[in-house]
Amino acid sequence: MKKRALKQLRLLLVFGLLIAANCAMVQTPTTASGYLDRGRARADKGDMDGAIVDYTKAIELDPRSDVAYNNRGLARHHKGDLDEAIADYNKAIELNPQFAHAYYNRGVARGDKGDLHGAISDYNKAVELDPKYARAYYSRGIARSDMGDLDGAIGDFSKAIELSPQYAPGYYNRGIARDDKGDLDGAIGDYSKAIELDPKYARAYSGRGSTRRQKGDMDGAIADYDKGIALDAKYGNAYNNRGLARLDKGDPDGAIVDYTKAIELDPRNAFAFNNRGLARSHKGDLDGAIADYNQAIELKPELGHTYNNRGDVRRQKGDLDGAIADYKKGIELDPQDASACNSLGLLLATCPQERFRNGANAVEYATKACSLSKWQKPAYLTTLAAAYAESGDFDQAIRWQRKVLDLPEDAKQERDKARQRLDSYIEHKPWREP
Repeated sequence: MKKRALKQLRLLLVFGLLIAANCAMVQTPTTASGYLDRGRARADKGDMDGAIVDYTKAIELDPRSDVAYNNRGLARHHKGDLDEAIADYNKAIELNPQFAHAYYNRGVARGDKGDLHGAISDYNKAVELDPKYARAYYSRGIARSDMGDLDGAIGDFSKAIELSPQYAPGYYNRGIARDDKGDLDGAIGDYSKAIELDPKYARAYSGRGSTRRQKGDMDGAIADYDKGIALDAKYGNAYNNRGLARLDKGDPDGAIVDYTKAIELDPRNAFAFNNRGLARSHKGDLDGAIADYNQAIELKPELGHTYNNRGDVRRQKGDLDGAIADYKKGIELDPQDASACNSLGLLLATCPQERFRNGANAVEYATKACSLSKWQKPAYLTTLAAAYAESGDFDQAIRWQRKVLDLPEDAKQERDKARQRLDSYIEHKPWREP
């Protein structure tokens, strides 16, 4: 989602307001307005260097031209010169404190630099000066979403839609925010409206596909990803997301094909490497899985869940020291990762090799996993019971294992295993995983 925000803001920049009295190409300007006109024409043709030269000449001829500074800032921003662009926007605002577009453009530049607070401040000023500035609401919504203020983001996207009801990206981004809040039906409604307004909106299809996948509609999700890919065959995230749905449907081979294509399109896509590692693990290709996890970690060392995934594979390969190190690193990077806490707790509680077992630490990690999952995951409660058994507290082990059996019925094989565990604890025998 965060990457989406910057891409959307850059689209706004490309089509941002370049104010000039006339768009016609002026061959031999003699006035500031003439250079402004030719700069605008050059910018429209993609010649940002030429546009900057013309805007600079306009400023020489008219040092108080707020428009020339604003437009030069846009051209510099388009070239990636964010600091110089912000300096130009600052000057435009100094010359004309009522210049809403300059505040807006500076907000975009600040957002691209990662200064979301500064960006929001500028968008606030832009909508204060022009309460009908739809794109300022829209861009503030993206910044708020990136900061985790989903309610604020949804409010801004809704205002942008109210002011510009035919603007498909407003619905698309509100759909993302609603999805992040867990309002899956509302998200699907927004993605569908974006598609209705722009039937070639590949990202809207992919977004709707992801939400349908969360609702368990794998066929609907794959159909949406297929459409998104047909519209934009170079949209790597659509391949990555379709791979997730295919893996959910039990098609690891199809998933691997999709992840590989996503990697081909973006060799630095750490998420695609992580996901291909999962698919390879499902197929039993443990070495291939570890290679993918290694690459994902190299590209994005902060991905805690990738360490957890690699730890699972190392445990399967018998590298228990490596597995424990990975689980601990994953928890260090993301202390709220319940899965990593459970994986480490399970190993410490049930490992057949005595030197790896530690009942007290197992109880600590398993308790955290259960707490993070609101005590609703049978697998985590099972780990907690095993941890208490390893620590010698069989009364607690029996208590928690019975809670597992009290939860809604799972597959018969799992319930049979749960009863075997309970019988073991009643006999004061800890559980061992092979």
